[in-house]
Amino acid sequence: MNVLLLILSLIIYASFGLKSLIFILFSMLTTYIAARNFKSKYKKIILISTIFVNAIILIFIKLFPDGVNLFDGTKHLNILVPLGISYYTLQVISYLVDVYKGKYEPEKSLLKYTLYITYIPHLFIGPISRYDEMKNQIDAKRKLTLTNLYNGSIRIVWGLLKKLVIAGRISIVIAVISGNIEIYNGLYALIAMLLYSIQLYSDFSGGIDIVLGISKILGINLVENFDSPFSSQSIKEFWRRWHISLGAWLKEYIYIPLGGNRCSKIKKAVNLLITFTVSGLWHGAHYILWGIMHGIFVMIGDKGKTKYKWLNRCITFLIVSLLWSFFIWNDTLTSVNMIFSIFKDFNITAVFQNLLELGLALADWIILLVFTMTLFIFDGNKTKIIEKIKKSSPELKTIIVCMLILFVFVFGIYGIGFNVSEFIYSKF
Repeated sequence: MNVLLLILSLIIYASFGLKSLIFILFSMLTTYIAARNFKSKYKKIILISTIFVNAIILIFIKLFPDGVNLFDGTKHLNILVPLGISYYTLQVISYLVDVYKGKYEPEKSLLKYTLYITYIPHLFIGPISRYDEMKNQIDAKRKLTLTNLYNGSIRIVWGLLKKLVIAGRISIVIAVISGNIEIYNGLYALIAMLLYSIQLYSDFSGGIDIVLGISKILGINLVENFDSPFSSQSIKEFWRRWHISLGAWLKEYIYIPLGGNRCSKIKKAVNLLITFTVSGLWHGAHYILWGIMHGIFVMIGDKGKTKYKWLNRCITFLIVSLLWSFFIWNDTLTSVNMIFSIFKDFNITAVFQNLLELGLALADWIILLVFTMTLFIFDGNKTKIIEKIKKSSPELKTIIVCMLILFVFVFGIYGIGFNVSEFIYSKF
């Protein structure tokens, strides 16, 4: 099965452009060879130089995604942005560091290591898997089972429902509001930010559900990437529940090596800011300030919490939503201006009068409300619901899959102006 998976992964990846394939093969080969030579007396030099070469490619692309002017400013260097580079670069770096520290032996099989890097389901959107989390599963003799087929299928369709029913509708509203900032500011901007929180979560976690579902069918269990993030009572807790694989990577390979929290308060604060600056840069140069702001709120930690859990959750959701401004608008200045516009023009009457002018009919608003509430109820009782589904009969699982498919077809958003295939976090 591994050989077939590898061939399919390479073919699918190459279909997006052979130039992208060159980049990923470069990362794979350099890190594979480097790890195999860590017994050399120059192993530290090998480690640093290999990480530097792979990291600098990613950093350069993040800083100059549209190319750079060379020499006299008349010659322009066009840059190809390889698909999935943000994800596989972190994976190869974690592999190198782990092997260097002796956490496990370097992989002898080039086929298995290549499959780990190019495994297509998680290459474009994550989660960011470490080699020790996948090694035994790659080595194991997997086979397709009816149980995995049912459980994986339910997760795939649930992910599609979040993507097409919830995120699809909100994307229409966001496009209207963000497309004309002179008219749609103030309370409109706040509505866009609050809705974008739900859109991004539905889109990103929906994509992860699809990846985990496909992997489950193939007998591979990937790490979870979300844990009811909007139940968080602080930004610090939010980052333990949101994009878990990225947060874990940043903690282990950036924050802890810098000294973590085993140092003075000032040094700990600096370590946090550096870590979240890296997080912002990982998303792109435009998101550096977003990362720093999250770092500041994480430094505050639980100090701003009240005795009311519901209020803490509302405040956290509001802060997170305001900071998503950097994701909605394309430049930092506009993002900051839209946040400040909320406090200057809270035009509540105009918003309610023009609510149906934002791209959705009343029926769509109702559908969005119902399915969003369903999503939040599910998140609040996720563990119990999943356990009951796992223990249920094949007949009941079949009914659940069919119902979810029906909801996707009936209530999903399709058509001109909506790109079904593109997930928001795939662009990072």
